[in-house]
Amino acid sequence: MITVRLEYDNTEKLDIDENWVRSVCENILMDSNQDEASITFIFSNDDKLKKLKKEYFGEDVFTDTISFNLEEESDPIEGEVYISLERVSENAHTFKQHFITECKRIIIHGCLHLLGHNDESAEDKIKMIQLEEKYLTHNIRVNQP
Repeated sequence: MITVRLEYDNTEKLDIDENWVRSVCENILMDSNQDEASITFIFSNDDKLKKLKKEYFGEDVFTDTISFNLEEESDPIEGEVYISLERVSENAHTFKQHFITECKRIIIHGCLHLLGHNDESAEDKIKMIQLEEKYLTHNIRVNQP
């Protein structure tokens, strides 16, 4: 069973289709052969994510999302994805995207991180962007049988 929860930390509730969030996460997880998972998306602000980034990664910078895997090795995925709605808003403006579209992209991005995808190298970043685009534009399983 895959469970997806949305929580709000010092921010207003988003006008986002929660069924879309669940569906896209299920598709991403099923494409990685994960039929059990628990993911919590915590929508917050710049201050919260900057503190987390500094505490856990030693970097004093703003970021749009941070993903934490909480499961033990070989257990089903259990994770938290923190999202700064202030960064999402700025990204949407920078990339000339609708706010909700950019928020969906970051949700997909965070879910991909929980599965081990990285965006450290240029090659990895390109691969992640391609996956984001596929799930964002189609919300279908990429690796359908």
